[in-house]
Amino acid sequence: MNTIIKLFFLIVIIPEIIIAQKTKNNYKYNIDLLHMSNDEVRVSFSPPKNNLKQGRFIIPKLVPGFYQAMNFGQYVSHFTATDKNGKKILTERLDKNSWLIHDLNRVKKISYQVADGWDSLEKESNEARSAGSMFIKDSVSVINYNSLVGYFEEMKDIPYQITITKNKNFYASSALNYQQKNKNTDIVWAKDYRELVDSPVLYSVPDTTWLKIGHTKVLVSFYNKKERHYSKTIAHEIENILKNQQAYLGGTLPVNKYAFLIYYESSNENGYLGDGLEHSHSTVCLYRSGNMKFIPHALNRVASHEFFHVVTPLNIHSGEIQHYDFLNPVMSEHLWLYEGMTEYATIHMPIKQKMISLEDFEKSLEEKIKGMKEFDNTLSFTEMSKKSMERQDQYMNFYMKGALLGVCLDIRLRELSNGKIGTQDLMQMLMKKYGAGKYFNDNELFDEITKMTYPEIRTFFRDYIEDTQPIPLKEYLEKAGFNYDEATGKVTTLPNPDAKQLALRKAWINQ
Repeated sequence: MNTIIKLFFLIVIIPEIIIAQKTKNNYKYNIDLLHMSNDEVRVSFSPPKNNLKQGRFIIPKLVPGFYQAMNFGQYVSHFTATDKNGKKILTERLDKNSWLIHDLNRVKKISYQVADGWDSLEKESNEARSAGSMFIKDSVSVINYNSLVGYFEEMKDIPYQITITKNKNFYASSALNYQQKNKNTDIVWAKDYRELVDSPVLYSVPDTTWLKIGHTKVLVSFYNKKERHYSKTIAHEIENILKNQQAYLGGTLPVNKYAFLIYYESSNENGYLGDGLEHSHSTVCLYRSGNMKFIPHALNRVASHEFFHVVTPLNIHSGEIQHYDFLNPVMSEHLWLYEGMTEYATIHMPIKQKMISLEDFEKSLEEKIKGMKEFDNTLSFTEMSKKSMERQDQYMNFYMKGALLGVCLDIRLRELSNGKIGTQDLMQMLMKKYGAGKYFNDNELFDEITKMTYPEIRTFFRDYIEDTQPIPLKEYLEKAGFNYDEATGKVTTLPNPDAKQLALRKAWINQ
């Protein structure tokens, strides 16, 4: 039986010998959350050893998961470099997100101030705050390292050692393993910049609950200014979702550790605001409302979608994501996979696992159909994916039409295989072929999937994802015994489906 274990806050002293073993030629950062002023944090670091006359230091323009420029360098000020004697070395700010450091081989220390990107969810903003950082002294800090830590263009793929000075009562909730050097100091290591940026942390007085789902340890961490004992309530909701996802994914969750980091801000207003960002091993969720009771329900859909990202892009992704350029990224053409298929799994899993009724599933399909009609469906999904930064007005269609493409692909695979293979199986095959640390070439994925499945699937990709033909939703739903009324957008079961339709429906949604 899976159990929920309350995490107690303990002080662990790290032997200096352990620290010494990990201090190789890496980026050595210091972040001070204890002595901040005006919601600004002091950051300093020692560059890796090098023989460079100059180097370009970069703070990200944008990060994976969002497709608009956020220019995290805008929060950086008082940027200085000094040698071993404390003498200043010349630096030049090249643009919003990069600096040129002269005589880099002489630099002993680089320091700067970082302002928080948001201090309250009350203020309206078009920016995704779940990708930024906020600091409230002696209260809470939500940290995405892409807004605090940078890298040299000439020295990529180098490990990081981060030392954090913090309130003695604060706990670091993260997918990374933070260790305490003393009561006011934490240390964490990351194998490279991507892993660091992919691992946000919530610093606060702990309200945390651990779950064990199979071999996977799941941390649920909650912060609210007044409520200190709510993580267990949320964890019970998340546990049910994850158990069903475990079954849906073949009995095993493809990560050893995962963290849900939830920040909640109370409000006197009706309604609620939500913002979230998935990572390989964690999810950041920001909420604001007048009633905290809505959170478990709101998390059901969000937690499910975000956790499914452990399949893609964590285990299945292209070279553009594997070698992500934080300053000038090249976009992959496969957002239909990263977001569309993830959202499809989110609506498919509850009906396949008998968590919802057939009528509820039909309503889910109707919501996606209605949402799809709000966008320009004459655009090629591969082309729109490559131009996702320029076509923000169409981006949300990956969650609408993208999910419906998943419906049709799943039905087509089930049809061709006499019910034996669907998108669940396809994802498992892709994870075995690629998996974490490997990647596919963007222009080869459709052919690779065709080799794994059937020649007809290549036609499906060409017609409905690479080309702009309308997706055959009515035709495909009818194969599984459903009627789709294109005039009203209604999806209902056929009154007298034949044996073939019923067999396909059972293979597809277990009904």
